Amino acid sequence: MTSLPRGAYVSVDGVPVNGYTPVTATGIVPGLHTLQVVKPGYADWAGNSTVKPGLKSYVYAALKPLNGIISVQSSPTGGTVYIDNVSRGTTNVLIPDIPSGVHQVRVEKSGYSNWESSVAVSGGRTAFVKANLKSDSGSVQVNSNPQGGVVSLDGNTVATSPALLKSVTLGSHTVTIKKAGYLKYSANVTIKSGDKKYLYAMLEKTPTPGHGYNESNNGNTVSLSKNAVVQVSLPENGSTGFAWYITTTPGIEVLDKSFTSSNPGVTGAGGTAAWLLKLSGTGTMEFSGIYKQGWMPPSGNDHTYKITFVVQ
Repeated sequence: MTSLPRGAYVSVDGVPVNGYTPVTATGIVPGLHTLQVVKPGYADWAGNSTVKPGLKSYVYAALKPLNGIISVQSSPTGGTVYIDNVSRGTTNVLIPDIPSGVHQVRVEKSGYSNWESSVAVSGGRTAFVKANLKSDSGSVQVNSNPQGGVVSLDGNTVATSPALLKSVTLGSHTVTIKKAGYLKYSANVTIKSGDKKYLYAMLEKTPTPGHGYNESNNGNTVSLSKNAVVQVSLPENGSTGFAWYITTTPGIEVLDKSFTSSNPGVTGAGGTAAWLLKLSGTGTMEFSGIYKQGWMPPSGNDHTYKITFVVQ
């Protein structure tokens, strides 16, 4: 008696045969006999064989694998289940008629990262899968003193403080708060699955510059005291594609950068860009800029500006 696959249990007329396929049953009297072949995970096979005196009978049983079941649960529930990339229901769910073997299980739910795993299914049995879904976002609670600051996330205005920023994607983000009369506040936050981060900003009043400089001071060198606050103002019209690209040497802190339109409400109107600087170092420092279109490399025809501070 042989079978495919091998290793099956055999009985003749209901009497077990010692061993597993391939196996030979001895002491069988001549005549018609009923055979049964059983192997876990496969459908039982049954057949008849006639034994003749002095002759050996050969029987071959091709076993058919049974399908199994996959039980998929998730926390939270309500995730869409895919078996080998085919949608098979929503958790929690029992999925029948799964062929024996290894299968890929994926659970998807809005607001959560996809969960994936492989599972081995045996015929006639249930394989159990539990998916612990992780949020694909977090939140940031933003508070400021004073309140009423305009809150931006990665450069996009989203709220006014105090505010709870929901569904913030995983990864690193920049939160800024702007309020008239105060310096811009900026902080980086890194969001992990399910995080709730807290930001509390003590906004600093914008200091009044003690000195102001403009295009007429291009190329000048001025002497000032340490921690002096100055403002450099230059004409700019971003609608033309031109802007100032500023460079500062160590010891100069850029406290704020602003733009005032010369004709508010008129599209394309130029105005004045202003940089509020604190000279926090000592020695010779330089504020310089190139007025050019951003996609163009610097050239000898670009308008430039430079002012040098000697700080003691």
